[in-house]
Amino acid sequence: MNTYSKAYQSVILALLSAIYFLITAATFTSLGVVLPRMIADLHWSWSSAGLGFSLLGLACGLSSYLPAMSIRRVGVRLTFLAGTVILAAGFALLARCASLLPYLLGATLLGIGFSFVATVPGTYVIGRLYKNQSSAFGFYFTVGGLGGVVGPWLVVLAVNVLGDWRMHWVLCGVFMTVTGLLAAMLMPAGEKEREHAKYVGERVSADSAVYHTGETWSAREAMRTWQFYAIAGGYAAFLLVGITTNSFAVAHITEHGFSAKTAAALLSAEALINSLSRFAAGFFGEKIEPKSMLIVSLLLMVAGTLALGASTSLPVLLLFTVGVGAGYGMTFLATSVLLSNFFGRLPYLEIFSVTNLLSTFACFGPWLAGQMKDAFGGFTGAFLLVAGIPLVISVAIAFMQPPVKMKRYTEELSSGI
Repeated sequence: MNTYSKAYQSVILALLSAIYFLITAATFTSLGVVLPRMIADLHWSWSSAGLGFSLLGLACGLSSYLPAMSIRRVGVRLTFLAGTVILAAGFALLARCASLLPYLLGATLLGIGFSFVATVPGTYVIGRLYKNQSSAFGFYFTVGGLGGVVGPWLVVLAVNVLGDWRMHWVLCGVFMTVTGLLAAMLMPAGEKEREHAKYVGERVSADSAVYHTGETWSAREAMRTWQFYAIAGGYAAFLLVGITTNSFAVAHITEHGFSAKTAAALLSAEALINSLSRFAAGFFGEKIEPKSMLIVSLLLMVAGTLALGASTSLPVLLLFTVGVGAGYGMTFLATSVLLSNFFGRLPYLEIFSVTNLLSTFACFGPWLAGQMKDAFGGFTGAFLLVAGIPLVISVAIAFMQPPVKMKRYTEELSSGI
């Protein structure tokens, strides 16, 4: 029987979504906005300050397997508590930093803390709490994406209302500490959680219109299939496109004769489309195979990136906004759901963590684009190169069938089936 009430499920989903919203707003989307003020006050070079942004991304990617280990060993609640402590320390360092070293250490701690409270534990809890996980994932990813829209305004609030960029980090620290402690107290745990997870796992195959594996997979077995790496490649590709295009879109668009105001408006529209597409993908995720959704989303990102590379007219740039925005949001959800559908919910925690770990190479996209800009005088070549990666992966996904466990496949061959 269903061991958790719908009200409790809704509270946990809202809490996890709020945490994802806040951590998104407090890290990747606001650091770039507050950084110029920190540079001006503390007299840093741009290259030194930019290193903190790189460390944030690298720490987030390289630490993505740690929450999986923590959850398996000490449970979800203590994992969220550990993440809250790490984030509190990071925000405190940034709020009080007077030199470069505390800033770099604080940015690194934020990246690690992000792993402990965001998508890895969040999707794990939701996947075990909800039978129709696609809809719940859609809500979770949508609210988290809206944090990217609100993040810069937190900086505006801190500077223009509270009078100091340091207050931005104080506010973020307070918000994250409160929600993190609530998560540590309220998250499902123990035998009741295991019974509920077993219940939803048994019900999902019978009730869903899309494919769900009937096999019991281990993480090791899943990571021996090529399908796992194809899905992980799709996840890495959408991050590569998103990080690279957003890093240099404004500079590239203005170089092609458009105003900075127009470029900023296009990026804001892209962020909004990104969030809305996650909700739409979640709504249709129980009715449309996530494999088809993943192919469409990757091709949208290819079209959007090529349009940005061209930047010949406003309609072309609108294609960039829709293509990258919608493709980014849909890929986020499609890869997460596809991993669960192909390999089940039991190994999801480990394989999603490894997927995040493998995607760390996407952090080098902006560096490569900068190198190509210096070498060739523009970003067009870099965008063409970046667009080719999701295109190749979408072809691989098109030929992908649900994986079959090797032992069963061997038995079928030997029996002549």
